[in-house]
Amino acid sequence: MVNILPSILNSDFWNIKETLNILNKSETKEIHIDIMDGNFVEDMAFGPKFVRTIREHTDLKLDLHLMIINPERKIEKFIEAGADSITFNVESTFNVMNIIQKVKEFNKKVGVAISPHTSISSIESILPFVDQVLVLTIKPGTSNSHIITEMYGKIKELHDIKSIKEYSYRIMVDGKVDDKTLGPILKSGAEAVVSGGYIFKNEKILDNIEILKKIGKSYE
Repeated sequence: MVNILPSILNSDFWNIKETLNILNKSETKEIHIDIMDGNFVEDMAFGPKFVRTIREHTDLKLDLHLMIINPERKIEKFIEAGADSITFNVESTFNVMNIIQKVKEFNKKVGVAISPHTSISSIESILPFVDQVLVLTIKPGTSNSHIITEMYGKIKELHDIKSIKEYSYRIMVDGKVDDKTLGPILKSGAEAVVSGGYIFKNEKILDNIEILKKIGKSYE
């Protein structure tokens, strides 16, 4: 079954406890939290204190995507705040393997994210060591853009490499995931998706999650 991860970035921050209570009642197993520093991407969002607040109000797994320069400097703080998995952009650091090893030292799952301009071949050497690969189907830090359909080919490429070499990483997709784009994304080989704008577009959060889950079941 495809995993649907609600993205807290698109939720109502002023009523975050109520939002978490709703998500706790869903079949969702993980929550996705984008961390942005205003440097790697233009926007800024969330720090360890916010993650700690989320952790205090849910037992759901917290999947963090660090869109920050030199993420190795902040990893320990976010893990201490309650992160269950850490994903970072390979374009944000020169110490990719060091970060992977550091996260694993804390017995947490580690993933790498690739921006639309990044090739799969550039990360192929690290694929045996990661727990997930996050494919960004829009430019990092943007929300008002259309999905880049050329990324479907990269999803399939990751799927083929995983199958041929028997790797264990999870293929996850983030960027304009909704009831219209989910099908092609899953058909390309994705196993998990992040959705924020669609899930939190209205007060029917549980219904929106269920719609995505039903679509996911048709691709099992």
